[in-house]
Amino acid sequence: MVSIRSKISLGVAIFIMATFFIIKSLVVFGVIKHCDEINYFDYASVILFCPFFFVFVKDFLKTKEELHQNTVDQLRYKNTYLEHAAKILRHDMHSGINVYIPRGISSLERRLPDNVIKEYRLEAPLKLIKEGLLHTQKVYKGVYEFTNLVKQSNELNMDEHNLKDCLITYLDNTAYKDQVVIDTLPTIKINEPLFCTAIDNLIRNGLKYNDNQNKMVAIYMLNDNTLAVQDNGRGMTNEEFDYFSKNNTRRENQKENGSGLGLGICVAILKEHNFDVSCEKLEEGSQIKIKLKK
Repeated sequence: MVSIRSKISLGVAIFIMATFFIIKSLVVFGVIKHCDEINYFDYASVILFCPFFFVFVKDFLKTKEELHQNTVDQLRYKNTYLEHAAKILRHDMHSGINVYIPRGISSLERRLPDNVIKEYRLEAPLKLIKEGLLHTQKVYKGVYEFTNLVKQSNELNMDEHNLKDCLITYLDNTAYKDQVVIDTLPTIKINEPLFCTAIDNLIRNGLKYNDNQNKMVAIYMLNDNTLAVQDNGRGMTNEEFDYFSKNNTRRENQKENGSGLGLGICVAILKEHNFDVSCEKLEEGSQIKIKLKK
């Protein structure tokens, strides 16, 4: 916020400059004859203008520096909270999701006789609990890898994985798995949870922003090092893709719900892998191209 002193200094500087401009204009148009007094006026105008203008510039820069420092302090506090939340996720929640609950379910199944399970129709509830746990573990694994990105000078944990096998496993419990066709894909080094999260986001976008009666997404290799994720939806140019990859950006009058964060996070994950991402609008739908680094 600009101080009163800065406003006054700027006002005086503008007044001096305006007066100087008016007098010089009158001299140019012959209303006033050029004389020694005019020269003295010019010199005095410059001398008077500089201090007031420099006061304004100094206060302005000081204000910007204070705002910058305030932003840095806020980010430092928020990063502290984020790191604490990451610690809770990585350590405290790990035991419950990956140790206690699985042991509890296994112990419960061992202690329940088959006749009791059949009599009380517990097969479906037990199946739901186990599938829910698998889904929670999958989500937790992705969140765990996301928290790694918070750390400074961090590198992704990457291992050799076959992309087709990873995606099939990841999509296995989704309601839209039958709408995704996955061709033969290579085996390369990736961070499995994050990579699958990114591709899943592209899949869901391709199905969500899609007015086709038979919504489909195909995943295949365009060439030896380019993965394609193609949908039959509304289509999107590369310029639109870049724009919507920015956080909190959505189409005007968009009827679908969403925060506008998903595509940005997806692109960020792929770039963390050093993969280049682009998009091409087709006659029907979009083709998102991901250049893989083998």
